[in-house]
Amino acid sequence: MIDASQLEAFARKVEAASTDLKPYMGKTLQEVGEEFLTIVQEAIEGAGNVDTGKLLSSFTKGGSGNVWNLDLGGLTLEIGSTLDYAKYVNDGHRQQPGRFVPGYWEGNHFRYSPGSKSGMVLKASFVAGSHFFDRSVQTLERMFPEMADKAFEQFFRRYFG
Repeated sequence: MIDASQLEAFARKVEAASTDLKPYMGKTLQEVGEEFLTIVQEAIEGAGNVDTGKLLSSFTKGGSGNVWNLDLGGLTLEIGSTLDYAKYVNDGHRQQPGRFVPGYWEGNHFRYSPGSKSGMVLKASFVAGSHFFDRSVQTLERMFPEMADKAFEQFFRRYFG
């Protein structure tokens, strides 16, 4: 037999849980965003796209400008870079073979220097992208179900023991 006081206590827990669910999911999405930024940074490093470190540190959650939207089962995460060239590093880009680019070499790194008499001549018509962002999305998509399960489990344990 069901005790009415137990039913009332359960109803209060359900009401409290429903009130807290949306803020909790927002917090969880923020945590997923932080994890995704770490994944992106590791992918940039793994692809060898680190020279000055600008690209590495340019990504933020909800950043304006160069923004990618990541849809995670109805939850949207906005990740952006303040650098215009982030998309070109990820996707690749065309260039004009034979074009002179002013600058100088520092070891294995070319440094663009407008007005320089020295430089290099472009040979390739296309520079392949490193697809660091695409690989990061795939990594997060593999990790997200477990992350979401853990978050929901913690949430429900808080209210329903």
